[in-house]
Amino acid sequence: MLKHEEIIRKMTLEEKIRITSGKDYWRTKEFPHLGIPSITMCDGPHGLRHQEEFMDHLGVNESNNSTCFPLACLTAASFDEELVFEMGKAIGYEALAENVQIVLGPGANIKRNPLCGRNFEYFSEDPFLAGKMATGWIKGIQSMAISASLKHFALNNQENYRMKSNSIVDEKTKHEIYLKTFEEPIKAGNPGTVMCSYNLIDGIYASDNKMLLREILREKWGYEGVIVTDWGAMNDRVESFKAGLDLEMPGSEGYFDADLASAIENGSLDESLLDESVDRILELVFTSLRKRNEKLSEIRELGKGSVDIEKHHTLARKIAGESAVLLKNEAGILPLNLGQNKNIKIIGSLAKYPRYQGAGSSHINPYKFSSMLDAFDQHHVEYDYFEGYDLIEKSNSQVLIKEATSKIQEDDLVVLALGLPDEYESEGFDRDHMKLPEAQNRLVEELVNKTEHIIVVLFGGAPVELPWIDKVKALLNMYLPGQAGGDAVYDILFGAVNPSGKLPETYPIRYEDCISSSYYGIQRANVEYREGIYVGYRYYDKINKEVRFSFGFGLSYTTFELSDLRIDKTTFGIEEELKVKLSFIVKNTGLVFGKEVAQVYIRPLNRTYMTADKSLKGFSKIAMEPEEEKTINMVLGWDAFASYDVEKHDFVVSDGEYEILIGTSSRNIVFSKTVAITTGNTYREHPELEFYNCPDRVPTKDDFEAMLGRQVESEESGKSNSKFTLNDTLAEMNISFRMHMIVKIINHMLKKSTKVSEEDKEYKGTQSMLMETPIRRLTLLSPDQLPKNLGEAIVHIANREYGRAIRKLMKNLKQ
Repeated sequence: MLKHEEIIRKMTLEEKIRITSGKDYWRTKEFPHLGIPSITMCDGPHGLRHQEEFMDHLGVNESNNSTCFPLACLTAASFDEELVFEMGKAIGYEALAENVQIVLGPGANIKRNPLCGRNFEYFSEDPFLAGKMATGWIKGIQSMAISASLKHFALNNQENYRMKSNSIVDEKTKHEIYLKTFEEPIKAGNPGTVMCSYNLIDGIYASDNKMLLREILREKWGYEGVIVTDWGAMNDRVESFKAGLDLEMPGSEGYFDADLASAIENGSLDESLLDESVDRILELVFTSLRKRNEKLSEIRELGKGSVDIEKHHTLARKIAGESAVLLKNEAGILPLNLGQNKNIKIIGSLAKYPRYQGAGSSHINPYKFSSMLDAFDQHHVEYDYFEGYDLIEKSNSQVLIKEATSKIQEDDLVVLALGLPDEYESEGFDRDHMKLPEAQNRLVEELVNKTEHIIVVLFGGAPVELPWIDKVKALLNMYLPGQAGGDAVYDILFGAVNPSGKLPETYPIRYEDCISSSYYGIQRANVEYREGIYVGYRYYDKINKEVRFSFGFGLSYTTFELSDLRIDKTTFGIEEELKVKLSFIVKNTGLVFGKEVAQVYIRPLNRTYMTADKSLKGFSKIAMEPEEEKTINMVLGWDAFASYDVEKHDFVVSDGEYEILIGTSSRNIVFSKTVAITTGNTYREHPELEFYNCPDRVPTKDDFEAMLGRQVESEESGKSNSKFTLNDTLAEMNISFRMHMIVKIINHMLKKSTKVSEEDKEYKGTQSMLMETPIRRLTLLSPDQLPKNLGEAIVHIANREYGRAIRKLMKNLKQ
């Protein structure tokens, strides 16, 4: 039953087709004669990147000012859904003031590998935590009558080759890890839109993937909202309707319209599927504007000037302080005392020129920002500052290192700002390694010979190797803290805020310790998720591998005690409702107010095949005064004990014993109790699949294929025996003199349109996206710069079909 059947009956086939693609980069199409208005979208998810007119989607051009809140890599460390709700609500208010109806976020993809260039925009390596954080964000922003756009659905876990990489993953892992992270936000958050990813999944583009969009998202999870492409992610418009997708973004000037009309006219596409998509788009448009008007009746004075900049800066400061993770605090060097710590030396370019957000489409143009130096100055703290290193790694770093270390005395206290430059991590490309810049590591090694009083403040969107960790007294991980990061650092260093963040991902000692390190980023066409479910702590804890810092770890300026675990019932029969009620006590045994995150894990006993040592299934953040204690009550339902059964193609709870573990990190389990569950379902073991029973080595392709039950095609070895298509990239086609010249021309056009030069920090990401984006998608993203016929002509030239290329060029000139 269509909700807007009367309007749809009045629409021509051409109008119905047209409404399913954008008007431009940020708006849907309006049809005034039918009473259909346009609505506006903008990038998120840690602030509003609202561009009034057509500009770009990469973050390299200016946008309106807005509050840059802490990024997902940091907010996830809060383990606090209410805090993330509060942030979403504030972003929603700013969107309301800017007359934006949809904000593109949150990003819920799993952090499969530390080198993913966009990890800063994602929450966690754990689907339970990521799902809870995403749900809180969605509920917050939608409480302000603004629709969220949950992204990137799904299995988008790398930036290199993301436009055409094929994610190959077994069914169990797909559902337990990579889809599970989206299920909670869909069912509990009900986002206005869901954004499909660029990549292929088991050989089918996400935009065309019926299994992903229709069977799972719509039918299994019951999602009724609009499914939208990532910008330029459309592959086949006809197949996308069959799959359940609705809206193509941005506007591609009718690239697919003729094909779509022909498919409906010849019967290869049922027009009712088009009508269903039109109906969902109309519902989104009308509901968005109705809710906006209702909200405006509550907030009578609203406009661009109505945002309380200072209030939102204070909120950003609060969120950063609540989320920051204290990883080391030897001899209680923190918090600092203004009266006692007089010889303070602040060292590091990042202390003066903070890196507080990521690069790419989520880049925010903030109202204001605070550096560490700004915050120290504001509070009249005396210090000496030394740059210490060149953030862009030019040749003068050794001079800066010498200048800083020569002034350090044995009793000086050094606050050292270290971290990753923009050039190291961004949307569009993955990191090359997990190391800090060489100059920063050299600086630390020389400083530890001068003084033992060193506090490192770390900035960056993902884990880094810390070879000097045993030589410094303290390490405060700020990730990417948003515009108020400097203020938040000051608050923690001087004890105004007691740190309570917990790592939402594991910090390995070195990159090679990561299970996927030998093959991640190397595969281009077929990306094999060989490790299965063994992602993050599920791998490290399974074989008890030493790590630098474990998942869920974080220190405080006070101490806590967990005690008295009680479970109301320890056996459950086949006919009973599975609901485990548990309680335990948390006490602040220290001297100051603080917050602890109690974490609940489940360990299935007597099971080996594709089974984690433990999985997070609950957490609670508790605030307590000194000597205060609180009783925590939780209920673990069916979902906490369920695992995916590939024979039943669904989640089931299997017979057996399950250990309930309570602790403060995945490696610090305080106590546990066992429950026995009888359901009639038997967990199927596969003793012949050695790696997936005990992942104590690097998985091979043979391991993976044996588990999949089929062979995986090898990487493409060039196009010597086949022709290039619109789904191939300039990097693949750049094999002849003529194509080399064309690539140079297109690169020049891109620089001109985005105003990016090779000296700009965004250049690497922009260049990477240009070269690794299929021609079809370049024409969708920039139809004015690279029209459809011109894109087709480039493919003909790459195939040495010069006559066909000339005809396409002539057709383009006529148009």
